[in-house]
Amino acid sequence: MTGEVPLSDQAPERPNRPGPEALYGVKDLTEDTAQRLVRAIEGSRPLRTLRGSQVATGIVGSLGLALFLVGLENAVADVPIVENGWASMLVGLVFLAAAGVLIRRFME
Repeated sequence: MTGEVPLSDQAPERPNRPGPEALYGVKDLTEDTAQRLVRAIEGSRPLRTLRGSQVATGIVGSLGLALFLVGLENAVADVPIVENGWASMLVGLVFLAAAGVLIRRFME
């Protein structure tokens, strides 16, 4: 033996590949990018106009809620147990009861 390490015992070379140390700055970079995006959006004229008008804010919020509810209705229509109207009402009542129990527990 000449003291050389066999090829199978050597660490594999990783050319141009970042190691675990590259992940340390990712969180800071993400936070900085998010802060810049928030500042850019908050300074925009359309957002300032929406914030200044309660009517426009109400319309945008109502449209968002309506679209969410329509999407929820379409998604629930694909669930086999709630295809029947009576089963849908029963499942809804179970959910309402569960929500009532959770709210009561939080109130204690």
